[in-house]
Parts: sequence; structure tokens; C-alpha cells
Amino acid sequence: MNKSQLAAYLERIDAALPDEALLYIYGSAAFILLDEPERTSLDIDVAAPYCRVNERVFRDAAANAGLPVNPEPDTTKDHIEWISALRLCLPKPSADSDIVLWRGRNMTVKTVAIPALIASKLIRYDAVDRSDVQYLLAQHPVALNDVAMAVRSLPPPFNQDAVVLENLKNLGNDMTVWIGSPL
Repeated sequence: MNKSQLAAYLERIDAALPDEALLYIYGSAAFILLDEPERTSLDIDVAAPYCRVNERVFRDAAANAGLPVNPEPDTTKDHIEWISALRLCLPKPSADSDIVLWRGRNMTVKTVAIPALIASKLIRYDAVDRSDVQYLLAQHPVALNDVAMAVRSLPPPFNQDAVVLENLKNLGNDMTVWIGSPL
């Protein structure tokens, strides 16, 4: 899905929700809504523990909008990944630094602050993740120390994961290449 398709899905979900809902997303869908050029995805990663929504009602609304929740892993159709606490590599939101990505009649879609969003990318930090991070840094420069603080606030075990910590060092090296210093 691209940005217009994602917005259409969100509009259909919003229209089907009877009450106010707050959804926290991250991953590629967040970057799509942050206007990263040519960014597409098959899924919307939802940080379930941080959301304020009746899950059953949300799943029904998503299904009615054409987005199954947690389908078979090999699906090639647009879908929602409802990420539980045990799989969630994303710091807790902070009301003073959250970013509103989309707002409908009943549903507001947010993501976490830029350093936290970057920290979430360090669990994998492949070429696509590096491109996402480079895009964010071009739009809103942040210091490596801010990302390091966000890494420390990741839920266990991610806050001390060897891959995340190694990729934090790799990010520092990349920032030196991209912007001349890790700020």
C-alpha cells in the first residue's frame, strides 16, 4: 500500500469505530504517513500495548476495511500486524513528544518521537531501515545520544539486545557519513 491506500484504509476503519480510539503505529506505515517518498508496505505495525481501543471492535473494523489482523506470515495481501508486548521493540510513547500521523472522526493515529522511532529500527537495521532513518534525519536531525536514550528505554530484552546495541554503533558511523557527525 502507498499513502493514499493507507489513508483510505484508515478512513474505512475510522468510519466503522463506534467510539474514540488511539492507535500507535511504527515501522513502514509510520514512514509512509511521514511522507517518505515512494515508501510502500504490505502491513501496518500496531504497537498494541500502547493503543486505546477495544481490540475486538478494532479487528472487526479492520476486517470490514479489507485489512485482516495477524494473517498467516506468508500473506501477500495488505494487513495489520497487531504487535504484542513480548514482540514490541518500541519505547513507550510520551504525550509531549508523540507525533500525530492521521486523525479521523473517531480514531487518531500516532507514532513515538523521532529518536524512539529510530531506536525501533535498530533491531534489524537493514538497507530499508537505514533508508528510513536517513530520511528521518534529513527531515528532523537528532543527536545520537537521544537515540541512545531511546534504546535504553526500549522494553526488555530489546534495551540490552546485542544486535540493537551493535546497530546503535553502526548508526553512529552512518550519521558521520550522512551528516558529518553523530551530532
